[in-house]
Amino acid sequence: MAKFNNTLVEKIRALVEEDNYTITEICRIVGVSRKMFYEWKATKPSFAEALDEAIDAREEKLKQKARQSMRQKLEGHKQIETKITYVASKDSDDPYTLVVKEYVVKEKYCVPETSVIMHALSGGHTGSKGGKQPQPVSPMMITVDSEKTKRDLERLQERLSKKTG
Repeated sequence: MAKFNNTLVEKIRALVEEDNYTITEICRIVGVSRKMFYEWKATKPSFAEALDEAIDAREEKLKQKARQSMRQKLEGHKQIETKITYVASKDSDDPYTLVVKEYVVKEKYCVPETSVIMHALSGGHTGSKGGKQPQPVSPMMITVDSEKTKRDLERLQERLSKKTG
């Protein structure tokens, strides 16, 4: 059983912030029982503070990823898919030696999503169903290359005009 020390606290803090493990798994990794973990959390202010800081850092990273994903869906983005096919080499005596037979790179443009644009235009407010009141929409200029997206935006603008008018 591991003893409480700053090195152990930092290791636990890093594992919590990484967000890849449950508390049970973290305890197993560092050699501490769950009971001891929660006892330290309750009785050692420095440990509780380190856990809170790790959780805050983890949440901030998650929010940043969410903003990046939302931005991609709002602006559109390119998606690149690479496919490599291997076959056994005819030049080698070893049947396990592989060579590249085919290397295919596909690039696809993902158009902006109307629902995300609508969410952004509403300022993130969902109306009475979500418990928030609709906020006035501020004017925004959006330029798009896709004709389909352009039509979708025009329909969206008409809907918003009917709701507010």
